[in-house]
Amino acid sequence: MSSKRGDMIISLEEHYLDDELIATYRGLDAGRPEIMKTRLRDFDDFRIAQMDEAGIDIQVLSHCAPATQKLEGDVAISLTRAVNDRLYDQIQKNPDRLAGFAALPTDDPEAAARELERSVRELGFKGAMLHGLANGEFLDRKKF
Repeated sequence: MSSKRGDMIISLEEHYLDDELIATYRGLDAGRPEIMKTRLRDFDDFRIAQMDEAGIDIQVLSHCAPATQKLEGDVAISLTRAVNDRLYDQIQKNPDRLAGFAALPTDDPEAAARELERSVRELGFKGAMLHGLANGEFLDRKKF
């Protein structure tokens, strides 16, 4: 599908949910209506139909906030890798319609850089999605 002019329509920052990751959410981060969770978990029929209806050729998917940016240490690193691998698997079911932005373990800047490189080079992701804060700290702090 493409626009009437022949241009492809690509939508960015289209969100999804990973069940293992959202199980770590607490407080306000955990509060989403079930209908929203259902839709955000869908990678197939509903999402593609909605894309067709809106004239969208490709969605670049990123995990809903806060993604992995409130996780710490080794848990952040291993879970982020697993989240990105699962997104890759979902994209492979419909690679001509879906692409990805990586989640990053921002609590550990070196690990975040490694995961960004892996996600782009090995998984073919288009970049990463950052959700502003890492454990309540702005990402422009010197430590990051």
